[in-house]
Amino acid sequence: MRAISNDKVNSIYSLLRSKKSNSKIAKQVGVSRTTVQKYRSSLKMSGNVDEGEIQKALKEEFGISLSDSTVRRVLKKAGFIAFVKPQKPLLRSQNIMKRLQWAKSHQHWTVDDWKRVIFSDETKVNRFASDGKAYAWKLPHEELNLRHVQQTVKHGGGNIM
Repeated sequence: MRAISNDKVNSIYSLLRSKKSNSKIAKQVGVSRTTVQKYRSSLKMSGNVDEGEIQKALKEEFGISLSDSTVRRVLKKAGFIAFVKPQKPLLRSQNIMKRLQWAKSHQHWTVDDWKRVIFSDETKVNRFASDGKAYAWKLPHEELNLRHVQQTVKHGGGNIM
């Protein structure tokens, strides 16, 4: 693929986010439809990237070398916001169904019923992810989706108690 300017790449990405068709974007920016399609597929695949991955992609694709702070500044200028990913348990569909079934069967419990339950304190071992904060980038109007969430596994996926 022939190298295109950063301005054209930025234009392609912003027009893709505005949900225009490949042919309209290609005409407006002055590139081929296949070029637009390549950037559309890279946008879908790169839903959960950080500054380092963006740097690496720009270096490989266009030979452009940028610092982390430059990438962050450009992302902010393009309207993206950085936020700490909320932590949610990694659940398969069968786990979700079991949890829903359990919640429905216990939704009418009284305070006295819950007083009979023993809650124990357990130790957590990190095997799946760190305790540190994980950041993600999204546009302000975007809703949270799976790529914006730091998935967790209970007790780090296994431990010795």
